[in-house]
Amino acid sequence: MSVPFPETADVAAGFGADQVTIAPDGTAYVVPSGMHERLRRAVVADHEADDRVEHADHEAVDRAEHADRDPKVALVLAGWVCLQADGMTDRVNVDAPDAFVDGAPIRRFARAHDAGSVAVARHPSGDVVTSSAPSTFAFDGRVE
Repeated sequence: MSVPFPETADVAAGFGADQVTIAPDGTAYVVPSGMHERLRRAVVADHEADDRVEHADHEAVDRAEHADRDPKVALVLAGWVCLQADGMTDRVNVDAPDAFVDGAPIRRFARAHDAGSVAVARHPSGDVVTSSAPSTFAFDGRVE
């Protein structure tokens, strides 16, 4: 797999970018706005053989049904995490796999953007986790 974007060698500087995408191995990449489709084409093909996913209620759903909507969703269904700050609000938005439970990159990204809130959309379940204390965000609700 060849990722067409720079790895964030300097984590502090990298997490200050408006768009950061984290690979399943934990490597973070700065992905310019509008370029997630390019990343999707480069990395998601490896996961296309597994074309079905299960919702939290164990209902099987075609991966393509979700992936066609948004390249970020396709990345998330392949195990990636997408973090975004739009600069217009003090909220950071995150798309993450249902199984992702590491709040550290979300807290780091929120601090880098002086965020006042965070919204995490989980896929494929569609659950949304929000917090008005993103610098201490944890998936189980406890403050870290």
